[in-house]
Amino acid sequence: MSGEINRSMSKYTALEKYISDIDVKGLQNTWNDICKCVLNNGTAGELPNIKNFGDMYEIGLARLDKSKKKNNGQYYTPDDVALIMGEWLSRSEGENICDVACGTGKLILAYLDYVGKEKARSLLQEGRVYLYDYDETALKICKTSLLAKYGLDLAGQIHAIHCDFLDKDVVLPENCKTISNPPYGKIGQFGDNWNLTDVIRMAREWYSSFMEKICEQSKSAVIITPFSFIAGGKFYALRKEMCALGGGFVVAFDNIPGNIFCGRKQGIFNTNMSNSVRAAITVFHKSDKPDGFKISPLIRFKNGERRDLLKTDVLELAVNAKKQIVNEENKAFKKIDGRLQDLYDAWVGSSSYLLKDLVVENKGKYPIYVPNTCRYNTVAASKRLERKGLITLNVDNPSVFYFLYCFLNSSFPYWWWRIYDGGITYPVNLLNNLPVPYNLLGNKEKEEFKEIAIEMAQEEEKYTSIKVNAGTAQENIKFPKSYRDLIDNAILKLIESESYKDELASIHDNSFFRRSSGQNTVLMLESGKNPTVNRPDLE
Repeated sequence: MSGEINRSMSKYTALEKYISDIDVKGLQNTWNDICKCVLNNGTAGELPNIKNFGDMYEIGLARLDKSKKKNNGQYYTPDDVALIMGEWLSRSEGENICDVACGTGKLILAYLDYVGKEKARSLLQEGRVYLYDYDETALKICKTSLLAKYGLDLAGQIHAIHCDFLDKDVVLPENCKTISNPPYGKIGQFGDNWNLTDVIRMAREWYSSFMEKICEQSKSAVIITPFSFIAGGKFYALRKEMCALGGGFVVAFDNIPGNIFCGRKQGIFNTNMSNSVRAAITVFHKSDKPDGFKISPLIRFKNGERRDLLKTDVLELAVNAKKQIVNEENKAFKKIDGRLQDLYDAWVGSSSYLLKDLVVENKGKYPIYVPNTCRYNTVAASKRLERKGLITLNVDNPSVFYFLYCFLNSSFPYWWWRIYDGGITYPVNLLNNLPVPYNLLGNKEKEEFKEIAIEMAQEEEKYTSIKVNAGTAQENIKFPKSYRDLIDNAILKLIESESYKDELASIHDNSFFRRSSGQNTVLMLESGKNPTVNRPDLE
């Protein structure tokens, strides 16, 4: 039988044979045979090979059952991301090494690669490596990969735990550090033996529930998840618990134009061929004296910048040095570029109004229409746009109208969205709580903004365009950048922060790096406006 399996595996010169085996034998039996073959003969060819086990298994899951794959939240970590996570884990405290939701082993393999073969084999031999996954086949693939790489004699020393990680009976070992890419998806039904915490009840998300338990039971951790927990309302309990347990830093990534979860998704349901999850990497350490988290701005990068961006030293320098603690007074982490921290403080501190204070509930004489989608900027119009997703602001006072019209076409509301959200749409409640420095206007400034607003309103038709999205015509306005710059400068002058013109403009960039004196310069470092920016502490 063994010889028959080996002969079958030798035909894996292309994915067609692999897919054919899945169709005939099923996914689990196919991988049982692959694992046997690898342990007996090693991995000399292109297929099967532990380097591509993750991709192969994801293809198999999609072939078997797309819906099951999606519901289980199974998406795999790219090699370069796994490598930087492994490096951060190597610098974190903890004697035992845990990979929670290990899947086929991309993260644990990257970590062991980083620490070197001698130390990796020592960790395995001493029984200090723990693997956890609900998917028994993926867990078997992970263990097989470790044995094939570091020695078959280690089979009895590797802890491979097939489990529901949220079960109360599943407990991480003492003095451990954890690396994880938890499942991403909504929890449909609570487990009978779960500890139903506020985090689980409020969010009903797999990844946040995993994050809570990992932080509770680990000395340190490196976790990649969607970024929604940073400021999303239903994740408040998680943020509060993280701050109560310790501290660390969070690096948050946008998904345009480049995406951390790069490449085509296996098992997709629509014509979108790329993974659109906006991700964050959290580096956590437990502490008896929790001091909060340092948060990066929402990092936007081009695909061609990926190699230069995904380095631990570059990403650490992008993190704002100011630590944040979540509590009743400060319920969300703020994604603020360190260069712009003082500007944020000046803007919010000098604004006596929120947007909701300046609008009326009834139909106003001077309505303002704001499309709720924003990729690189926000826009406001005096005419109703023919589109879905339109926020209507009712204004009765003409002076308020002129200023709000200008302010909503400035960089500030877009920046506010990126600080507290940055997802797909602009939540109405978030817009309503936008700080507005209307109280700083004198008669001269009111006339200035009135002139700008009248001119722009007269130009709306000229800059209106229609884009068909999923068969629906979406009308929008794209004003020239010169208008935004004009308004930004007037507002910066109003809040006595004129020196931040270039830094504020950078929030619209689609690149992480700027060309300066013939060399790539990290945007976060270019201006020197924030001398307190430094590498985050890992301990």
